[in-house]
Amino acid sequence: MTTCGDSSMAEQLDIFQQADCGSTPTSPLHIQKIGHVHAQRFVEKWHYSNRMPTGKNISYGLMIDNELYAVIVYGLGVNPYQSEFLNCKQAIEIKRMCRSEPKKDYQLSRLISVTTKWARKEMWFDMVIAFADPEHGHEGTVYKASGFEHMGYTNPEIHTVDESGETRHRRYAFRYARRNNVSIEEARNQLGLKRIKTAPKHRYCRRII
Repeated sequence: MTTCGDSSMAEQLDIFQQADCGSTPTSPLHIQKIGHVHAQRFVEKWHYSNRMPTGKNISYGLMIDNELYAVIVYGLGVNPYQSEFLNCKQAIEIKRMCRSEPKKDYQLSRLISVTTKWARKEMWFDMVIAFADPEHGHEGTVYKASGFEHMGYTNPEIHTVDESGETRHRRYAFRYARRNNVSIEEARNQLGLKRIKTAPKHRYCRRII
């Protein structure tokens, strides 16, 4: 089994057994910390956003039969007031979680349980936050199964749609404007973008004691 962070082999086996992963030293299933490039390639292929989040992130992968099946990425959110709003000292977000196709007989709630313990050894936090996007058919079932509490919704965001109907993140026009020294409105016009308001996302939280 591959080591993860500063966890010892015995400690990892104990965590796997608690998570009911059925892992043994010769098991075809194990979880390990993975590097940014490896995680990015997987996220860009299998996550609906096709984008790896920026910032300081911690990524873990679930390996089945020596192939990467699922990835989870933790990191600090962009909202500096989030912890205060949620009445905690330090919150960390599940910024990405995705799996490959076809679906295998493994509950991703187990992946959350194991990796949350490992992530806390690398970055102290007392709350984990995850968001579920209803526009992509996500209602947060996996977070409910992981003991998260539904704590309202985010504010709707403004994004853009191009002429082919593909949704573009609002930063797409911003980056174009900065590169070409034009205003945001001029950038949208030149790119053929229309502004749209997205649906609020579900916010799920789990306090860590």
